[in-house]
Amino acid sequence: MKKIVLTNVPNVSDINPDICGAAVKTIISRDTVGASQGFLSIVEFAPAGEHKLHRHTAADQLTYVISGNAQHLTQNGPVPVMAGDVIYIRSQEWHGFRNVGAEKAVLLSIHSPIALITDSGYESYTGTIDDSSTAKVSKANLSEVRPDAVLDGDVGFFGIDVFWLATRDTLGTNDVLLGASTYQPRGFHKIHRHPRADKFVYILEGGGEHLTSGGAISLTAGEIAYIPANEYHGFLSQDGAITKILFGYFGSAALREAGYQLKEAGVS
Repeated sequence: MKKIVLTNVPNVSDINPDICGAAVKTIISRDTVGASQGFLSIVEFAPAGEHKLHRHTAADQLTYVISGNAQHLTQNGPVPVMAGDVIYIRSQEWHGFRNVGAEKAVLLSIHSPIALITDSGYESYTGTIDDSSTAKVSKANLSEVRPDAVLDGDVGFFGIDVFWLATRDTLGTNDVLLGASTYQPRGFHKIHRHPRADKFVYILEGGGEHLTSGGAISLTAGEIAYIPANEYHGFLSQDGAITKILFGYFGSAALREAGYQLKEAGVS
């Protein structure tokens, strides 16, 4: 497990001529944590900040709007997006982002299977916008997703609601997944592993202890844990407050594909 504190990650501007009014934090990549199956960044767009239409020929992408009033750009015109929206962008699909609000807009962006953005096959759009056709976007919002009723104490979930936002089953994703969890105070996810997927956990609110075979590691709001495939991990939320988490898989698009194995007594 590798822990990333967002305030320690530098903001980088002007990294691409298609991007203006934005600061990018590269969180998970081959260079930052040794990732092999995915890339994660967080972008803050100032009012009127924009990433013009572009595509990735070698990577699928998920974007999650953490905050702000914005537009997802397509070759058929813009689509309004708001906090809690997740959008699945297939390889070769033209897309972009524009902040149309008076406050900053914050976007979490995941790519897979590449682990360096330079491997994504980036191409700028040079065509014209055809607004005679309706823009088609694979989108969901956290407020509309019901918690998974199957994940209970029998499979290691205690005081936790899990919301599957973007999976193979919900949005047809391929080798990438985004979900959210809400932990009641002292909510507990038993130590487990995923043999076929790398994972990240991003604490949005609250905090607790990331559990490993070697002991507990504190995680609080604004911190991210990167967990390579097959590494045992779990989580115990703090007392006295709700904890809200975003999590994702690189290399699998569903829990059944990632594999889920609870740690047996005596296993290190």
